[in-house]
Amino acid sequence: MDRRAFLAGGAATLGTAVAGCLGRGSADAYDVAMVSDGFVPQSTVAVPDDAPSWVPRDVPTLEVSVGDEVVWENTGARNHTVTAATRRHGEVEAVLGIPDDGGHSHPSFLPEGASFFSSGDFANEVAATRSFIEETNGGGAIAPGERYAHTFEVPGWYHYFCIPHLPAGMMGNVRVRE
Repeated sequence: MDRRAFLAGGAATLGTAVAGCLGRGSADAYDVAMVSDGFVPQSTVAVPDDAPSWVPRDVPTLEVSVGDEVVWENTGARNHTVTAATRRHGEVEAVLGIPDDGGHSHPSFLPEGASFFSSGDFANEVAATRSFIEETNGGGAIAPGERYAHTFEVPGWYHYFCIPHLPAGMMGNVRVRE
């Protein structure tokens, strides 16, 4: 065998293997991409008219089944979080300095029996927000290229947000069906 052909073939094989290891993975390796200031689900559904009134209609919505794990991947260049919105969301907005314009309320909540979820595994969204603000590297931060996953065990509607980018409108919904 020609030495150059052997080396060229070996280099091509090695290059392909390294590229596969260094790549961010295929798009189907995650369900929701986190970009500059938005969540981008691999597929979206429209929020139906019969959804609870607190579910935002104008944010990306992913639909999954009970028992499904949802994976968020930070495909952008800035740190993000994934934090469930609850009845305490108004407190979070106050901590973040988002003015209460009186034209909206956030009575969003988790379905009965559902567990709170957040990157960083905090007890509630106020603790997650305070930790993100107070810690040097932002408590619960998902760095570029990293992932966060949560398994949804209870059917219903979930609303979530990114703590540092909530003022920019970085929010999403997950509808969990039986």
